[in-house]
Amino acid sequence: MNKKRSITFCLVCMILSIMLVASCGKKKVETDPAAATTTDTAADTKTTDDAAAASADAATDEGTAAVAGDDTATTKETAHVAHMGDKTNVSDIFFDYDSSEILSGETAALEAKAAWLKSNPKAKTTIEGHCDERGTSEYNLALGDRRAARAKSFLEKLGISADRMETVSYGEEKPAVVGHTEEAWSKNRRAHFSDK
Repeated sequence: MNKKRSITFCLVCMILSIMLVASCGKKKVETDPAAATTTDTAADTKTTDDAAAASADAATDEGTAAVAGDDTATTKETAHVAHMGDKTNVSDIFFDYDSSEILSGETAALEAKAAWLKSNPKAKTTIEGHCDERGTSEYNLALGDRRAARAKSFLEKLGISADRMETVSYGEEKPAVVGHTEEAWSKNRRAHFSDK
C-alpha cells in the first residue's frame, strides 16, 4: 500500500514539474514601466505632439518630449548616408523615445537633404516614419506619421516644395535593426528618406 502511494506521489510530482517547465518555456519581453505609462497616455501625448506640430517654430526647437528612465541617457545617433555619385545624400534621421521633435543633432542632416534635393530638382522623396517595438501598433503608426510629417515640414521651411515629398508611416513594422535593447530601439526611431 505504501509503495502504491509513493509511486502515485512521484507521478503527481513529475506531472506538476512538467507543467511548470512548460509554462516557463516562453518568456515575455519586458519593457520599461515608463513605456507602459506612456502608451496608456497615448491620447494626451498625441494631442501634445499635434499642438507642437502646428507651431511654426516647433520643427526647429531643440527641446524633446520628456522621457523617463534610461532613455534620457541615450546618445544621439548621427544620420546614415547613402552615396550617390559624388554627392552625399542623407537617408535617415533619428528621434528620441516617444517623440516626433527634430533633435538639434539631426538638423544638419536635414539641411544636407534639402541641399541635395535642391541640386537634384527632378528628384522626389518619400519620408517613412518608423518607431521601435514598444507601444501599441496603432500608437506607433500615429507616431511614425508625426515623425514623417515633422521632417517634411522642416524641409518645406528650407525651400523644398511639398509636392516633391510624400509621407508614409510604417510604425514598428519595418525595423532597421532587430533586437530588444536600447541600442536596437534607438536605430529604429527614425524617418527614412526613399528617393525617386
